[in-house]
Amino acid sequence: MIKAILLKPLDGEPVGTEREFGKLDFARLEAMHAVRAVPDGDVLRTDGPTVTEYVAAGYRAENYPPQGYASCSTPDEISAAVALQNAPPPPLPEPAAPEGAAKAAPQVANKAAPAVANKSGTATKAAGEA
Repeated sequence: MIKAILLKPLDGEPVGTEREFGKLDFARLEAMHAVRAVPDGDVLRTDGPTVTEYVAAGYRAENYPPQGYASCSTPDEISAAVALQNAPPPPLPEPAAPEGAAKAAPQVANKAAPAVANKSGTATKAAGEA
């Protein structure tokens, strides 16, 4: 088995995840530039994202730094990003009432309007007539 770090998402796992592959699978994935071998020892990559870039890519700040990468952000930046993601969203503002909405005009029947003829040919009274 060969230890490798994902350079592309694979099987639902994000970039930077460490996995083990057989020689054939590793060779095939390496040819597609999807993995790279993990160097001997516990060497972390230093070319990873900052916490701001990591969050902008859609990941949760509490999972920073990605597996196999050293942190490129200060602990203060990481804790601020975690607090920002965990904060409740601000309440939505109340919609403003349109001008004149407080004064509703009363329904006035037009008594001078002619009777409305319906499809059967009979006349009906206009709205508001008794």
